[in-house]
Amino acid sequence: MLKRLLRQDWEAVAGVLAALTALILHFLHIIETDIILAIALVLLAIILFRDIRRENQAERLAKAQNGMIASLGDIQSALHPPEVVLIGPKDLRSQSMRFAHKGKGEVVLFNTCLRMYRLQQPFDIMLRPFIENPDITSIRFVLDNNEKDRWQTNVLPKVAACSGRKKVQEPFWCQLKENVSFVLVETGPEGEAEALVSFWGEPFMAMSTEKNVPRYVLYVRESSELIARLKEHERICRFQ
Repeated sequence: MLKRLLRQDWEAVAGVLAALTALILHFLHIIETDIILAIALVLLAIILFRDIRRENQAERLAKAQNGMIASLGDIQSALHPPEVVLIGPKDLRSQSMRFAHKGKGEVVLFNTCLRMYRLQQPFDIMLRPFIENPDITSIRFVLDNNEKDRWQTNVLPKVAACSGRKKVQEPFWCQLKENVSFVLVETGPEGEAEALVSFWGEPFMAMSTEKNVPRYVLYVRESSELIARLKEHERICRFQ
């Protein structure tokens, strides 16, 4: 009941009561017409001032609302996910699996060190999920000529045991004199892609005589301009 009373427009209620009182007194011949007109002018003035005050309040509220919208936009921009994220050893396995399951279309593995596929476990983590993902249609390697023996001994026998082995193509063999390595995965129908980028040598790769295993990788989102640069770099190396 109290909340309902507080919501009433008491200025309007007071004006209506004053007008009714003046009319009753006029009908009883207690007050003259001039007084009635004076009361009417006062009521009109009160209504006018009330409307002006409400317009000012509406303008202030509109400005405050626009300010809040702008602030929310700034907050959303600040919360926009970074285009490149560093993935460390603790999350490397789970993120690699998640990355493989997102693939839809073609996968390109550029300058991959095939020594790490000597053991079954790295193969099962880094390559098998791509091969057995039904949404991935093609897996293409761009490799240095020095990896040919390892391709025959470390990779092909394990690929042959996978259900999606036919999607793995014969590698493009090149002379690659660089230390960057990446996996480029299509994620959408319009050629959208994401990448995992690593570098040969410490601290990004743990190197040994038996295998080289990535320790840190850079996860590059599809919104990054780096994706287009990686595609162009792979294409240039392939057609040299």
